[in-house]
Amino acid sequence: MNQVIKLSATWCGPCKQYAPVFNEISSNHSDRWEVASFDIDTDEGRELSVTHGIRSVPATIFMEFGKDPKVVVGSMSSEDLDGHLSFS
Repeated sequence: MNQVIKLSATWCGPCKQYAPVFNEISSNHSDRWEVASFDIDTDEGRELSVTHGIRSVPATIFMEFGKDPKVVVGSMSSEDLDGHLSFS
């Protein structure tokens, strides 16, 4: 199954603003996407950020079966996130 991952940090203001958008829109696509969120202050979050070269949060990683991961750094509008999840 495809996976969408949100990386954020507890101290990050834009991350707090993006969280409800990510949670609402990604849940609308849970039939096609496995959804996960990680804090970069945890071991798993740090590992993901290093693996994908992420230096700023929030960041969203789209991992589709058979394709290279796509990383979007920064908050996305609900329309942009929905577009990524609908047309990827």
